[in-house]
Amino acid sequence: MSTDQRHEAEFTAFARARMPHLYRAAWLLCGDRHRAEDLVQETLGKVYAHWGPKIANPAAYAQTTLTRTWISQQRRASTHERPTDELPEQAQHTADDALRLTLLAALDGHAAKDRAVVVLHYLDDATIADVARQVGSSEGAVRKRLMRARRVLRERLGLSFADLVPERTES
Repeated sequence: MSTDQRHEAEFTAFARARMPHLYRAAWLLCGDRHRAEDLVQETLGKVYAHWGPKIANPAAYAQTTLTRTWISQQRRASTHERPTDELPEQAQHTADDALRLTLLAALDGHAAKDRAVVVLHYLDDATIADVARQVGSSEGAVRKRLMRARRVLRERLGLSFADLVPERTES
């Protein structure tokens, strides 16, 4: 096997393994399935361009790339347009639909970095240090953003964010 073939095989295996996690994070950031898919694709393209031994932790690199790409996209005025020619297909409702819609609506009003730190820290279980590295801020700035975002969520929802997010059980 040539070096190029091994390089591609390693990246393909990495992408297959990380795609579900990247998609989940992208969907939580975007709130839209199609934008999340595009964000994951763009992220994997950027990771592939730098793929190799110089990336010490590929999973962290991909997560950071995804977060920073999303924040960068939010700065563009055109990212908030959602044109469509046809009606959306009928949604399949689950018990979590109301909670999911409530959280997405509450998160929609946040600035891009505020939304990113909430999603990464509370919904993706990243530490403050990891969040700071991924969004390109100091740990103090992340704590301040989290405090401000929690206050805004409490005001919008009428209860604390922790009351809405169910505790996870280890299985």
